[in-house]
Amino acid sequence: MTFIMLRKKILLIAFSALLILSGCIEVTFPEAMPMNRCDKNHFPKSWQGDWTFSEQSDDLEENLSIHPQYVSFGTDQIVLGEENILRKFAGYYILSSKANSSERWNIILAKRDKDVIHVYHFDGNDEDKAKIWEALLKDDTRNGFETIRKSEGVTDRIREYKLNPENNRVFRELIKLGGLTHMGDYLR
Repeated sequence: MTFIMLRKKILLIAFSALLILSGCIEVTFPEAMPMNRCDKNHFPKSWQGDWTFSEQSDDLEENLSIHPQYVSFGTDQIVLGEENILRKFAGYYILSSKANSSERWNIILAKRDKDVIHVYHFDGNDEDKAKIWEALLKDDTRNGFETIRKSEGVTDRIREYKLNPENNRVFRELIKLGGLTHMGDYLR
């Protein structure tokens, strides 16, 4: 197995773990967020090191280790590159990861305050958050908000929310107007 194939396999495993951590209903974006911003090729030096979750959580791993070009949690790693893009926006570092089965992206946001990293995401299991996204993105002229459903026998459930902000101003509104869910905090 070549190094590139091994690396892609590691990224796929890491991203699958990331999806498990972020819930059952995916929330995806059409491209890495924020749009048309420079990719960061490394994590800031002040973020690098070992971090521990501040309390028990089913959503996040207990330990997080941030290195210049990758993040490791448990036995998994997320390596910056074409499949995982790091950008800065509105005081957050945003990690966009290519979704498994499409050309869409999942994102996790983090904000550092001294020796604490606050982690956020768009939680597809939170119906109140979905209403905020729909109110901001849905209109008659474009498809800014889309719900993908999956039929399982006689039941019909939501499988994915596709959020398509038309620009970074709208993306900022998603963040600022309560569209994010706080997953937890890591302490140095």
